[in-house]
Amino acid sequence: MLIFNCSRAFADFIEDKKAGTRLVETPPSKDPAADALLLRTHDGEPPAHVWQWQVHMVTVRRRPCVLVMEHDSRYSMLFTRLKAGDMAGFVSQMLERLLNQQYTETLALGEPPLASIDEMAHSLMQQHSDFRFFLRSERSVQAHLNEVARDLADQAAASSSLPEGHEQCAMFDDHCNNYIRSSKTRPDWFYPQQVMLWRWLHDFGGYTEAGILRLQQQQQAQQRAFQSAQFAEILAKAGQ
Repeated sequence: MLIFNCSRAFADFIEDKKAGTRLVETPPSKDPAADALLLRTHDGEPPAHVWQWQVHMVTVRRRPCVLVMEHDSRYSMLFTRLKAGDMAGFVSQMLERLLNQQYTETLALGEPPLASIDEMAHSLMQQHSDFRFFLRSERSVQAHLNEVARDLADQAAASSSLPEGHEQCAMFDDHCNNYIRSSKTRPDWFYPQQVMLWRWLHDFGGYTEAGILRLQQQQQAQQRAFQSAQFAEILAKAGQ
């Protein structure tokens, strides 16, 4: 089950005013961690998987810009051309880009993926075909989302433009998700893209925890080798 925790600004933006019924609901609890126990799927069963996202809307250069952030990884995404009241369009665009971004990151690991992009999409929808929109905010996540919003405003002011379309928005996503962050739920500093990728591969990519640990160790070894090569190059230049 996908949970979209909405700020008031986003809730007002995404509600279909013509529908006559509010789709952004009152949450079952102020604590998102309680959702797995309190919510039920359309089949009346407790959700086997719960994935929490925070959603906010800001106005930049007179345009509504929607920002989403995954609670655990702080992975964020930007949308600058969503239509007001189009909840289905928002979910579709968000999942499509997330799938494409994570499959691209999987290919960048340098080994054949265990699951195709179609298999990943199937696993994603199998686990999260049910959605809920709640008027609720997690303070720490919202604080990080506000930082992303300020970054967007600064870039828009500097360039006198906004990212347009999925490709340019994805470039902004990549910039934000490779910015080191910290949170009370994690003992060390982390990069949102890395945390998201490991979760993605575990949940939708066919990797076991042992397989992900192997990939992490390979990535760390590659990073150490790259840093050593850079250091050796600096020493060589200093000796000239």
